[in-house]
Amino acid sequence: LFFLIPKFFDYEKKRDFIKEYLLSYYDLELKNFDKIKFNIFPLPNLLIKNVNLEIKNKPIKIKSNNVNIFLSFKSIYNFKNLQAKKIQLKENKISIDVNKSKYLIDYFNQLENKLDVENLNLNIKKDEVPLIMIKNIKFSNYGYHKYYIYGEALNQKFQAFFTNNNRNLEFKILNTGVKAKFKFIE
Repeated sequence: LFFLIPKFFDYEKKRDFIKEYLLSYYDLELKNFDKIKFNIFPLPNLLIKNVNLEIKNKPIKIKSNNVNIFLSFKSIYNFKNLQAKKIQLKENKISIDVNKSKYLIDYFNQLENKLDVENLNLNIKKDEVPLIMIKNIKFSNYGYHKYYIYGEALNQKFQAFFTNNNRNLEFKILNTGVKAKFKFIE
């Protein structure tokens, strides 16, 4: 019963609390969305559909079909002190100029709160000309696969991970033997 009652709340009225939480803890500006609903499974969470986000003070816009905010038990009824265990972005698109891609890497590396990104399609371009499309990116900044990146580029699956306090990126195209190491200059 404790988890069923929130299914009947009108979360559109809690929009400002949710916006403030995303901005304060994740530097994400919630620009617009279609609807918010409460889910019981797999853990109590708010599902925000068809979301447009911007990373605060960075030229990065994210379109996400689903943003899940996994709530702490205290926050199921108390939105004034909203706390989440993690957020999850699913089915996402980012289009970014190659010269501004460092902002995206910095954002993920500096984020202190738990974030899962699933099925991100990243379109990297130069002066509005597409360079490469990286598809189905999966990333997490916590847990066993912390700072590991999985995805597909040029129809090849890859795995990458950060080393040396996230200053280096080791990249491997799976099942090919191709490997590369990148060093980021500050």
